[in-house]
Amino acid sequence: MCRCHQHHSCHGCHHAVDRRRFLQGFGAAAAATAGGLRSLSGMAADDPGKKARVAAVFLDSMNTREIWPYPNFDTKKRRQEVLAALAKGCPQVEFIPVDAKQAVAMKDKVDGYLVYTMTLVWGQGRQMTQIAQLGKPTLVADEFLGGSGVFLTAYSGLCSRKIPAAAVSSTRLEDLATVARQFAKVDKDTTPASFAKQCEGVYRKTFGARGDMKCTEDKVTLTDIGECVKRFRDSRFLIIGRGRAGQEHDFLGAKGRYLDFSELTAFYEKADQDKAAEWAKRWSDQGKKLPAGEYVDPRVPTADAVQKAGGVYLALLELLKKYDTDNVTMNCLGGFSSGKLPSYPCLGFMQLLNDGGQGVCEAMPDDTLSMMMARILTGRPGFVSDPALDTSKNQIVYAHCVGTTKPFGPKSEANDYRIRTLHNRDPRGACTESMFPAGYMTTSFRTNAGRKQMIIHQAKALGPLDTERGCRTKLIGEPTGDIGKLFDQWDQFGWHRVTVYGDVKEPLTEFGKALGLKIVEEA
Repeated sequence: MCRCHQHHSCHGCHHAVDRRRFLQGFGAAAAATAGGLRSLSGMAADDPGKKARVAAVFLDSMNTREIWPYPNFDTKKRRQEVLAALAKGCPQVEFIPVDAKQAVAMKDKVDGYLVYTMTLVWGQGRQMTQIAQLGKPTLVADEFLGGSGVFLTAYSGLCSRKIPAAAVSSTRLEDLATVARQFAKVDKDTTPASFAKQCEGVYRKTFGARGDMKCTEDKVTLTDIGECVKRFRDSRFLIIGRGRAGQEHDFLGAKGRYLDFSELTAFYEKADQDKAAEWAKRWSDQGKKLPAGEYVDPRVPTADAVQKAGGVYLALLELLKKYDTDNVTMNCLGGFSSGKLPSYPCLGFMQLLNDGGQGVCEAMPDDTLSMMMARILTGRPGFVSDPALDTSKNQIVYAHCVGTTKPFGPKSEANDYRIRTLHNRDPRGACTESMFPAGYMTTSFRTNAGRKQMIIHQAKALGPLDTERGCRTKLIGEPTGDIGKLFDQWDQFGWHRVTVYGDVKEPLTEFGKALGLKIVEEA
């Protein structure tokens, strides 16, 4: 949990590029801090017959297809469910549903704020920050695999700026109600910091018990650290659809070259369509079929989408050959939505990962560097993900639409997968839903090359989560450490983490230090 309301300072709290997306435009931190220290008066706890009044702000815009939990999610129905659970569990608190603008205007008429991140719309993080800066007792909560990215990054931004707020990330609405009951205890001596500390104490009692952490034996063959550093610094990778085409940049010694989509599409137009069809058939034949009637439509992409994915894969192979690398990261969502990319590269990325290369989503150099570290050290591909926390089960879920099916390396047996539409349910796009195996220790980490840092934690893999929410591949993990410490580093390192199968925290830490990185253990 955020440690900014405790006696020691928020661990490792530094400004980072990732946070600017969420906190721009709300620079009144000094005024907010002063407000956070001000005692509050006129509260319900001073009058036993009076209910506490709490403004409930639901961040739930559906004005984009790139949305979690999924397109056409019934936000109105979910708001009603949440408010009903709060009314039942918090009889001494009146929750007043308002939008963010109204919430700010009624600052002097309420005893506190509840901010509920229901959907994944990045600009909404600014609204959470603005409300938390008002200096009232504030509780922020997450719709699991819904608003998780906004919740984690914006809340940890509050921690970095030492703006006190309580937080809940649980699939049980009863847990949210248990914490929200603390609003009824707010009195004239309550500060935002003391409220947040009281809430954390109550919230931790709702955490799920830790399960059996014994893992299946998994012997990992490791590369010597000196050789790892040499191979890393000799590495080259392509960044397609972001940056200035033709430029090359040094990332901790590795070289990233920026390209636009035109080079890839030129190869796509020359691709052998018969070979593209062969790859489409191979992927389709090897994938498992979806059970009938159990999923939100559209569940599967069109045959044409899979065929085009085969063509993009062949084009990628030619582009990688041209630049003498097996490593690429691409602004896939932006490229497809703008018409510059004929199909999503997800199926081709799966094949690259399975064959010992790298295909990485979203044109992310830090993800790419992390994947390189895992691959060089262990010979295994990583899994880039958008994590979400469920404290009721003591679990973290790693979710994304590209997943290898050979997490133990190119020579290992493949696990099952299904070909699906992406999180946006566009039938013109195809990706894999990989059914990662359970029972093994995993190590999750991410570099921040600009700040020369690396964050790391471990979790036991519990297998895939089967739900329509969020991205397609979802691996459940049970952290080896305190899940309550997994709340406050996301603004500094970004939402993504890279997960590799294997108990390799120590050698990855050694590798990171050899690259000159400061190591941050997040749980």
